[in-house]
Amino acid sequence: MTLDALIEALLFATSQPMSARKIAEAVSQKPPEVEDALNALQERLASSGSGTRLVRSGQTAELVTHPDAAEIVRAALKQELHGELSKPSLETLSILAYRGPMTRPELEQIRGVQSSLILRNLMLRGLVEHKEDARLGQPTYGVTVAFFKHIGLSGAEELPDYSELRGHSAVEQALQELVASHEHSA
Repeated sequence: MTLDALIEALLFATSQPMSARKIAEAVSQKPPEVEDALNALQERLASSGSGTRLVRSGQTAELVTHPDAAEIVRAALKQELHGELSKPSLETLSILAYRGPMTRPELEQIRGVQSSLILRNLMLRGLVEHKEDARLGQPTYGVTVAFFKHIGLSGAEELPDYSELRGHSAVEQALQELVASHEHSA
């Protein structure tokens, strides 16, 4: 896979702006090679008729939808924002409500599947937000006050069986395995 294709996959999966430095770290390349690859990706997407574009602002880069697709994307997102929550979304909210805030890798360790799109959708709905703290070099996510307001509670402590489920041994073990694997790779 070419470096520009690898960066494209990275930006698609993270679905958020990344600095060239962070991209270079993630793909284990030097910044000048990443800059060249970003330029190649931007040119390839612009000239190929792709439904996405690479937008650069200062030192950050982000994949966005092509402006010509705005109406279709807006309609799909509107339906997504106002429709019922999916089972994976409810599962994610439950984990974050009982165990949050946590990083995306921690959430994925518990769920066993990739969760960036679900987190993005829940953030768009105002049910999940980035928190100030960071762990394992990642931002953390937690449920919002609006989430608790929506379910009629004033905080996590009012959730059913909160104390018991927050410290569940299976969850603790999964999170310890993630921390151990992160320490070995660092």
